[in-house]
Amino acid sequence: MKMAAGWRLSKGEIRKYYVDENDLWSSFNYVFSEACAKRSTYKFGLIKSILDNILSVTPTSRGMELSYIDIFSKFTVNYWNLITKYHLRQIHSNVRYTDSQIEKVFQDALSHAGVLGDVEFDSLAENDKNSIISKVTKECKRCVVGALYENFDGQLYGFDLKDTGIWINPVAYEFMLKYKPEIEQLNYYAWAKFLEKVNKDDALIRVLGKLELSTPRRVDLSIYRKILEMEFEDNTCFYCGCKLSRSAHVDHVIPWAFVKADHLWNFVLACPKCNHKKNDRLPTKEGLSRVIVRNEHLKSVPKIFISKEFKGYNPDLMWRIWNYAKLSGLKEMK
Repeated sequence: MKMAAGWRLSKGEIRKYYVDENDLWSSFNYVFSEACAKRSTYKFGLIKSILDNILSVTPTSRGMELSYIDIFSKFTVNYWNLITKYHLRQIHSNVRYTDSQIEKVFQDALSHAGVLGDVEFDSLAENDKNSIISKVTKECKRCVVGALYENFDGQLYGFDLKDTGIWINPVAYEFMLKYKPEIEQLNYYAWAKFLEKVNKDDALIRVLGKLELSTPRRVDLSIYRKILEMEFEDNTCFYCGCKLSRSAHVDHVIPWAFVKADHLWNFVLACPKCNHKKNDRLPTKEGLSRVIVRNEHLKSVPKIFISKEFKGYNPDLMWRIWNYAKLSGLKEMK
């Protein structure tokens, strides 16, 4: 039964490790439906944050572990624009509450910082950002981690609020990796329908657009460019081999359209012509094999930044992502 008051739970083990795709689709569709009780958008936000971090998990004996700090750092940034820039309410109004706790945390933070109008989250002082993330984490651990756990009948992940994070069922992890774009779009649509109701906004498409823009894409990839240039002195385009100029581009090997994340192991240097030609296409099998060989060298470099970037990486993961991206409709580079 999916009617238990899961938000009251402080911990829960994975109840069933061997679950088929139909059961997982059924659970996701249930959460996205109006049959699943939702007073706020937090469940949609938690699903998005898990998907945003799906390539940064750590395999353990319990499952694929994902820390609360990683989950709710993404959660905070995802909500920041929706609330402070687009002013979208996230909760059904009732007699007791007119704003969600996340909205109140953000409003208090802006007031404390003396900020007028919208401001990018990254432009806040480090102490302010850490304080906001800490308060968001406390609120979400209290009210949504257990609730979403129960909605999935304990098959998506296990958790302990006294622990450092959740552990995702390896079967569910593989499912989310395989169907990541499809789950994201369904989540966006269900989230938008909820927002349309609580914001009295008839422009559903406009709300969808705001959701997709809510997480700013990192535009400054200079640190990745420097690392790649330092470790590969030939400084050539990965795709055509020509010498690179200062206009060298940092290219997502598996396109951003599929991964929506920045990881050093998924970057190569490319000339503007090849980067434009590749666009949202996948590398060939041969090209991916070359990236994997490159990554074996790169991950052995004794630098803290590089070791952090390779958290959760392994060659088999990259092959699986490549195959799943093809199943989702992405084409290979010609």
